[in-house]
Amino acid sequence: MARGNALYIILVLKNHSDRNHPISTIDITNYLEEDYDIVLNRSTVFRVISEELEPSGFFREDDISEHTDLDNIQDELNNGFYLRCVEKGEGKRREKLYYYESILLESELITLFDAIETYNYFAAEDIRSISKKLSSIRPMSKKRLSYSPTRMDKEILKDDAKVLQTISELSDIIERKTLAEIEYGRYNEKLQLQRKNGYPKILRPLKLIWSNGNYYCIMGQKDHDNTLNLRIDRIGRVKELEPKNPAYKEYDKYSATAVGEEVALMSKSDYRSKHPLMYSGKLKHFTLLVNASANNMMNTLVDVFGHKINTMNPDVNILAKYHITSAVPKEKWVIVQGIFASEGGMELFATQYCQNVIIISPDTSAKKVKDRLQKALLHYK
Repeated sequence: MARGNALYIILVLKNHSDRNHPISTIDITNYLEEDYDIVLNRSTVFRVISEELEPSGFFREDDISEHTDLDNIQDELNNGFYLRCVEKGEGKRREKLYYYESILLESELITLFDAIETYNYFAAEDIRSISKKLSSIRPMSKKRLSYSPTRMDKEILKDDAKVLQTISELSDIIERKTLAEIEYGRYNEKLQLQRKNGYPKILRPLKLIWSNGNYYCIMGQKDHDNTLNLRIDRIGRVKELEPKNPAYKEYDKYSATAVGEEVALMSKSDYRSKHPLMYSGKLKHFTLLVNASANNMMNTLVDVFGHKINTMNPDVNILAKYHITSAVPKEKWVIVQGIFASEGGMELFATQYCQNVIIISPDTSAKKVKDRLQKALLHYK
């Protein structure tokens, strides 16, 4: 048991302390007896800390914070936590206090939890399970991470708990670089999820990615250079194909080897900026005319397409072509270049922000948006 005392002291510090709540050796002895029925005196606790824990490298001289450089975290053994000693009081009342801290900051943990609780991807039981497990990383944060589904949650969240299982299956398939038979659905007029035409389909899972509040799996598809983006919550059965399956003879045809490998290595932010609203399709270079003075328009542009875009002032001929006059003197229009995105995604974006975004090129996309808007206006006669 003597060799195990160090472990129990760490567990006590984990469950009852953090940087805002350091505890004394007296507190540690009391918690040891209450939690584990282990009776140690103060001097033994101090000896274990000073002779076993401190020499073993569990203690840090400073705290890890939001500003700590990644190279200075110093968690070579992947403990996931560290211990610290602080002194409080003066003179004879000065005493050493100890605490446990996870290297995962409370702000990071709360952000993760809030993100999970926000999405309607998961069933209530999924969120409850995740919250309990996250709480075990930082027990002192438990009250802030507790989750009790409300009546409204039960109406909004998924009924089944298949999403995490699907994520796990797809993640394994991506790692093994294999093919899978995927079932996929879409909602009908009665809001029932039904199998989409053409599925189940053999696809090549490439990457998992969050975008627009939804979780997607990027898939390579046979005889197409462009990828397919499927929402995880609408994926049904996932069946990994055995190596002997004939489909592997045409593996290179699933979004082409070069394209597939590029997507697999591409940053998720970069992929998302090239697929606004996660629309699949061929990528093209777009030039836009944008009302930069419209409220939040430039912010929205950067949020969707990233910072790698260029702006320039349009000449009077361009403004005249698109019927923009000095009648509204406060408006400031700019030409935006350097956007490389999927056709369908850009066309939907331009339709959504039609008052302040005009596609200059390519003409084919500009015409599609124009036709779409003309049809929409007929409904408002």
